[in-house]
This record gives sequence, structure tokens and C-alpha cells, in this order.
Amino acid sequence: MTPKLFHLQRDRDVSGVSGTGRVANGVLWPDGTVAVRWVGDRPSTVHWDRIADAEAVHGHGGATRLVWAEAQQPTTLSPAERTMLDYALNQAQERIWSDDGFTDEDQAAVDSLRRLTADQPAAGADRG
Repeated sequence: MTPKLFHLQRDRDVSGVSGTGRVANGVLWPDGTVAVRWVGDRPSTVHWDRIADAEAVHGHGGATRLVWAEAQQPTTLSPAERTMLDYALNQAQERIWSDDGFTDEDQAAVDSLRRLTADQPAAGADRG
């Protein structure tokens, strides 16, 4: 797997700090970690263990979208990967619904991951 490029597109500036538009550039590394480089007058770089964590913190409940660079969408999921991802997302959803410690950002991260994978058929799936 090669690194995948993306940027954060902010449609609504919830914090009043970053403004709207392309607010950061990022890399999803082959080991699943993420680096995000903020643009603007005070640039900085943040590292995350998982892309879901970056989306949960910076997504602001859907106000900021992760946009993959053209031709750099994550690879098609194998049937086993699809099953594991669906299981993990369902477990996360159950925890969000049952635990007051989870936030709207956590829900947004689960929703975002579901959207990212919804358009990617499992490897070998009939594209018919």
C-alpha cells in the first residue's frame, strides 16, 4: 500500500479560527497513521494514530469533510476487510448509543467512515 493524499475541506467554520475552504492537507500512511498539515497564518502539523480520530476531532459534526486526492481513493476492500469494518462500525455505533462519554464528533466519525466505504464494493463483488 502507498501513502494516500487528502485534504480537509471546511464548509462551515464552527470554531471561527480556520475559516472555510481547504484548511489542511494530509497523508494516510500505509500503517494507518495520519499526518495533517494545517494551512494559513499559523501552520502546524498534527499526527494521529487513526484517520477516524482526526475526523472525530476536526470534522466538527460534518462541517469539515475529508476529500481524497483524485485517483488516490483507498483500495477496494476484500470481503474479510469489509466484514471486519462493518463489525467495528456496528460495535462503535452500539457504544455511542449506550455511553454518555461519546460525542457528536464520535458519531460523525462513524458516519464518515460508513460514507467512505459505502461506494467501495468488496473485492470480487459483482459490479454488474
